[in-house]
Amino acid sequence: MDEVETIQPQLRARGGATQRVLGLTVLAHHDITRVGEQARLPTLEIPGREVELSRNGPLFGPAYGEGRQGLATPFVSRKPVRLSVNGAGDVVVDVSATSTEVEVNGQAVRGRAVVSGGRLEPGIVLTLAGTIVLLLHRQRLGAPTSAATHGLVGASSAVVDLRGTVERVAASSAPVLVRGETGVGKELVAQALHAAGPRAGKPCVVVNLGAIAPSLAASELFGHVRGAFSGAVGDKPGVFERADGGTLFLDEIGETPSDVQPMLLRALESGEIQRVGDTRTRRVDVRLVAATDADLHAMAAEGRFRAPLIYRLASHEIAIPPLRERRDDVGRLLRAFLMEELAPSGRAGLLMHQPGSEPWLPGTLVARLVLYGWPGNVRQLRNVARYLASLDAPSADDPQLERLLHTPTHVAEAPTVTPAPTTAALKAPKRKPSDIGDDELATVLQEHAYQLGKAAKALGISRPSMNQLVDRHPTLRRANDLTAAEVMASQQRHGGDIDAMWRELRVSKRGLKLRIAELGL
Repeated sequence: MDEVETIQPQLRARGGATQRVLGLTVLAHHDITRVGEQARLPTLEIPGREVELSRNGPLFGPAYGEGRQGLATPFVSRKPVRLSVNGAGDVVVDVSATSTEVEVNGQAVRGRAVVSGGRLEPGIVLTLAGTIVLLLHRQRLGAPTSAATHGLVGASSAVVDLRGTVERVAASSAPVLVRGETGVGKELVAQALHAAGPRAGKPCVVVNLGAIAPSLAASELFGHVRGAFSGAVGDKPGVFERADGGTLFLDEIGETPSDVQPMLLRALESGEIQRVGDTRTRRVDVRLVAATDADLHAMAAEGRFRAPLIYRLASHEIAIPPLRERRDDVGRLLRAFLMEELAPSGRAGLLMHQPGSEPWLPGTLVARLVLYGWPGNVRQLRNVARYLASLDAPSADDPQLERLLHTPTHVAEAPTVTPAPTTAALKAPKRKPSDIGDDELATVLQEHAYQLGKAAKALGISRPSMNQLVDRHPTLRRANDLTAAEVMASQQRHGGDIDAMWRELRVSKRGLKLRIAELGL
C-alpha cells in the first residue's frame, strides 16, 4: 500500500466530497515542458513527518499520469529543503541544511519560515535558486472523469470541475447563466458548451450587450422590418434568427435595457420572437448562454432587472473561479500564452533552456506573477504575456511590468520568518543606474556573493540595468565571460574548491558551476 492510499481514510474522515492531498506543482522550470508537473506529498498530512525537497526528490510528473522524476536541475542543491506541518497546522520551511537560495511567497528565508496553514488555500509559493518555482497546495486525488479539455487550459481542481460541468450541461438545450469576474473566460466557457454539445455544427453567435446602444438592442436581438424606424430601409434578421439551431451567447446580460427584458423573457419561455415593427412572430430554436459579472439579484431588488428573467436564464448556472484562486494554473497559462506569442516570430526557442545560462524567463518573475491578485484575471495575464514576449530579457522589476500590474489586490500574505528580515533588506528604494559608482557596485556585488539579481535589489535598480553596469565596469564580469584557461588555473590553485574559486574569480557560485559544466571541466 503506497502513501497516497494510507492517507485516503484520513481524507474521507474529514468528509470532503473531493479527496485532496498536499502536494507541489511546478510553476517555473528551466525545462518549460515540465511546467504543470505535480508531486503528491501525503506524508505532510502526518504531524511530525518531513518531506525533503532537493534536486533529486520528490518525484514530479503529469498531474494524472506516469513517468515521474526529480527536479533534475543544476540550479538546486542535492542537500534538501525540509518541509513539514507543525501541530498548529502551519507549514514549516527549513533551509538550514541546504545551500539553495529559497524564497517563500517572495520573501527570502534564512533558517526557517513558518507559514499559516490557511495560506495553503490558494497555495504557498516556493522559489528555489531564483529559477525553479513550486506551489505547495492541496491537490485533487484521482484522475478527471474525462480527458477532454474543451479549450480550457489548466489542471487545477477548479478547472477540472469546470470541465466536468461543461460536459454535464452541454447536452441540454436549457439556458445557462455563466458568472465570473471580468476576464475569467466566460466567452470561452460558452464556446466550450457549444462545441461539446449536439449543436456543435450549427452557428455560435456572440453578442456583447454592453456594446450596443439601448435604443438598438431590440433590433439587434430580434431584428426589424422595413419602415420600423428611421433608417430601417429593409428587413433585417436579429441575432436570435442568425443563431437558429445553434447557440447564442449574450455577454454582459445585466446591460439588457429594461424595455427589452420582457421580450427576452418571452423568447426564452415560448421560443418565439417578434421583429421590431412586425405583427407576426417567428419560432427559433436557440440555446441561450448568458454571462455577467454583475449581481443580478441586487439589480432586481433595485428594480433594474426582472427577477423572472434571472430564474429563466439560470436553468443551469456555472461559476468560473478567479485566477487568484487557482494559482497552480498560472504557470500553465503563462507557458501557453508565451508559446502562442513567440511562435509566429520564430522565437519560441527562448523558452527552451540553453546550457550554461539562466532561463530567459526568470523564476522570480514567475513567482511574482503567481502572487499577484489578477483583478483582470486570465485576460490580464494574456496581456502581460504579450508584453513579456516582446522583450529580449524579461525582469521581475521591469518598470513597464509595474504599470501592467498596477492594482496590487489579493497579494499573498507574507510568511513569518525566523529570523525575520527587515523591510529595508527586502526592498531597496529605486535609484538611477547613473548614480551608482564602480566602487559601490563592486562592494555590493561582493556582499551578495556576485549574485546579480540580489545585488540589483539591494541597489534599487533593475536586473537589465545591473547587467549594463557590470558590462561597463573595468574589472567586473559574468561567469559566461570566463575562459577555459582561467577556470582550469583556478581549479588547480584551489584543488577544485568551488567556494574558493568563485571568490577569486568574482562571479556567482551558481554561474561558475554552470560555466564549468558548459566547458566540460
